[in-house]
Amino acid sequence: MHVCLILDNNALTENVVQQLDRGGRHRVTVLHDIGELTQSALTPDAILIGLQQFTALRENEPMVYLRLSRRSRIVVVLSSRELLDAAHILAFADAWVFEDLNVDRINELLDLGLEGHCLMPKQFLSRLGVDEIRLTLLPRLSDPEFETLRLLGEGMNNRTIANALDLSEAVIKSMVRSVLSKLHFRNRTEAGVFAARQQGALEQARTGMTPPHVHAAVRRAGV
Repeated sequence: MHVCLILDNNALTENVVQQLDRGGRHRVTVLHDIGELTQSALTPDAILIGLQQFTALRENEPMVYLRLSRRSRIVVVLSSRELLDAAHILAFADAWVFEDLNVDRINELLDLGLEGHCLMPKQFLSRLGVDEIRLTLLPRLSDPEFETLRLLGEGMNNRTIANALDLSEAVIKSMVRSVLSKLHFRNRTEAGVFAARQQGALEQARTGMTPPHVHAAVRRAGV
């Protein structure tokens, strides 16, 4: 199998090349960017591409993406922490590989990808697994946004939150939208359920303490 690598950093490229070499079944070509691939006459069986490169390809070169996707399987390589941010674009790939969770199985994952399958790490199949990703994203929130999320977990409406934080209801409405966007909630109910379920973790984050299971998630994500 001919595999082209267009990854987001050299360390990741070296790691993936090592894993592919161990399989001993692939001819590997390393490229620096999409431009090199589009200008070449290569027709690889699979393209292993970093999330940043894939995002740029989809957004800036949609016709090139269509041409490549017709002749090659496209496998996106990303970290688990990027999953929620990238959900809207991953549907356009044939498969995904998580550099911090299953890149050591890259040979097996490539075989699955060529058949149109994707191996999803089991932690992403539970609510608590997705919660772990969201907990690592809490630093995105400003202090008032964090407090808004915490109070959503107590079942408060916008007016009650505004009174508790001494802010206007319009400001709270805007902050709720920001919280939903930054942590990828579909609605305020989902955010409130998360905050209630993770109340202990939120309290520890509020006091500057990182819960042990979040430490583990961050280590797995390579943060």
